[in-house]
Amino acid sequence: MNIQNMITAENVALLSVIITLLIFIMSRQAEIRYKKHEDKKVQYIKLINLMNKTMKKGEFQENSQGEIILTDEQRTEFFDVGASLLLYGSTGIYRKYVFFREFTTNPLIKCCSYYKENLIIYLMADILRTMRKEVGLSFFNSINENEALAFFVNDLTNNPEAKKKEIDARFHLFMIRVELFFIDRVNFMWLSKFLNWIIRPLFGCTRIMIKYLLVYPIIHLFSSKKK
Repeated sequence: MNIQNMITAENVALLSVIITLLIFIMSRQAEIRYKKHEDKKVQYIKLINLMNKTMKKGEFQENSQGEIILTDEQRTEFFDVGASLLLYGSTGIYRKYVFFREFTTNPLIKCCSYYKENLIIYLMADILRTMRKEVGLSFFNSINENEALAFFVNDLTNNPEAKKKEIDARFHLFMIRVELFFIDRVNFMWLSKFLNWIIRPLFGCTRIMIKYLLVYPIIHLFSSKKK
């Protein structure tokens, strides 16, 4: 096939249209990615502000049972941050936020064998590290938990004792998650899900089918005969 014969005005015009369309699609995708990136930054700043308040002494009040009592303003702030992360944040960040919130408000976690109050700063560090990855920093720009906390906690980055505490904190957080997993199993949550997702809908659908396909037609038939 002669290449010169293919270079016609029609083919050149078609190629120009295709290239223009590809450039438009690529630029549009880049614009959407940038918009999502900017939305994430705004919502993540909200989360950082909330974590900052959580660290302040006296920010939250507790009742006689040790349960945290939230004011209406604090509930609104938790709701705003949670809803924003649910809509704009990644799955990883949202799940880490939920665990962070549970850690600060759920009395069940305080009853876990490996619970320590200072573990919350390592949860914050994990969230901050995840944020760094999601705003575009590569794997080679990753930092550890101590480095993530070093901007507001002194003597962490090059302190061997602090590094030991970080390793110990990772272990405790892992064991808390394991204990919560077994608490769910002991309370037969898996059985409750099985009953409510499979068994009860199955019996419910069967009951409705019998009611409308068998019982009602029979009642209608007998009623017609009596008339």
